[in-house]
Order: sequence, then structure tokens, then C-alpha cells
Amino acid sequence: MNIKKINWFGLTGGLITLVLVVLSLAYASPWWQLTLGQEVGQANISPLNFSLSMLGTPILIPIVWFMNLISLLSLLACAIAILIYSVVPDKTFSKNLLGFAYKKPLIITILFLVLLFVATHFIGSIFHISIPLAGSTNVTLGLEGTSVEIPITTGFTWIFCLAVIAAGLCIAARLYHRRIGASTVVTTQTQQPSPKP
Repeated sequence: MNIKKINWFGLTGGLITLVLVVLSLAYASPWWQLTLGQEVGQANISPLNFSLSMLGTPILIPIVWFMNLISLLSLLACAIAILIYSVVPDKTFSKNLLGFAYKKPLIITILFLVLLFVATHFIGSIFHISIPLAGSTNVTLGLEGTSVEIPITTGFTWIFCLAVIAAGLCIAARLYHRRIGASTVVTTQTQQPSPKP
């Protein structure tokens, strides 16, 4: 292993991606949170795990569990692949590992944002309320002829920031790979013996 050839962007991005997986498995760390009133409702959401409760009762959605499992396995495979690639970027199989792994954190992060945006607007249109992606607001709900004002607080967590950093580093690893490839070609050409006259 040549330290000079290590792709440090990929190594760091792979380690952070692995940390995201571990945090999800160990602590069910959310990327986005919604709090409804005082213990009325709570949602902790990420592509890797999902928990929703209303009045202290957990609500399970099986299809979301399967989507979380797919995302979790994808990120785990991505982290392993990009870590192996980063340590030996000049091997023949390394470019395939990089091609498999470098886009996945970015795709998962973008899909998460799109689905979160669609879900908040869809739920908001059903209940005729406005749910911000980050911030606080008060909503008025009509219950049996009376109206109740309930505060809603939402926001992204530092785990989401970590996911954005991991996605950026994995993309940077792909861009930096061109430099590693170019330096490998130059080194190979300079090491070739000159032809005898």
C-alpha cells in the first residue's frame, strides 16, 4: 500500500458513511425531526430509520421499514466499497468499486429531501396546514366543533449535515481519482526502460 496513492477524500467519505450506518443501527439517529405540541406527536425520520408516534402510541408503516433496510444496506455496501478503493486506488478492480459506490450517498440524500418535501406537502394538503421543513409554526385543528392551536417544530439534525459531507466527499473522491490515474500513467511511463539503439 502506497500512502501517496491513497484517495483521502474517498477514505474520509467512506468512514463518515460507515459512521452514519453505525449511528443508525446503535441510536436510530434521525436526519429530520418533527414535534407536534407537548407530547402530542413525534416523528424521527431518515433514509435509514423511521419512528412515528401519536399520543405516545408508535405507528408502524411496513413499506417504510423495507425502504430503510434497502437504504441501510446500500450505504453499508457503499462504505465498504469506497474504503477498499481508497486504500488501493490503482488496482484493476478499484475503478469498479468507485463506480459502484461514489454516487450512492448523494442519491440517497437527494431522494430523502425530495420524499420529505413531498410528504410534508401531501400531509399539509390533507389537513390544510403548512408544515415547514425547518422552523416552527402554529396550526389550528378543528376537533368536534372546537378548534385547537398546536405548535409544530421541525428541523434537520447534525446527522443530516454529516450525510451531506459524506456525499460531497464521495463525489470529490471520484474527481480526485482522475489525478491518481494520471499520476499512475506518468509513473509507469517514466519507469519504462529506454529502447536500446
